[in-house]
Amino acid sequence: MARLRGDVRQLRTEASIEKKQKEELQLRLAAQKEELESEFAAEREELEVEYQKQVDDTFIFGYRCCMKKNGIKRDVPSIPPGEEKKLYDKPTPR
Repeated sequence: MARLRGDVRQLRTEASIEKKQKEELQLRLAAQKEELESEFAAEREELEVEYQKQVDDTFIFGYRCCMKKNGIKRDVPSIPPGEEKKLYDKPTPR
């Protein structure tokens, strides 16, 4: 009987040790998960910024190519002072 009590006590001790190890492992894994998620979020932010820069650069490049293709020298057309009123009064083609 005493031997069984000793075995039960030993098993309980081993079980409590394993439970503590399991809890410690879960805490470490949770900390690693949070760290990885924060790194992932930072990397994602960097990629989004880089992607937006590429989109902007592509738009500007396409805009400049379109201007060159159509012989446009300036972004803003220069309209002589008296011609602006004539342009507004002209009927629009449909």
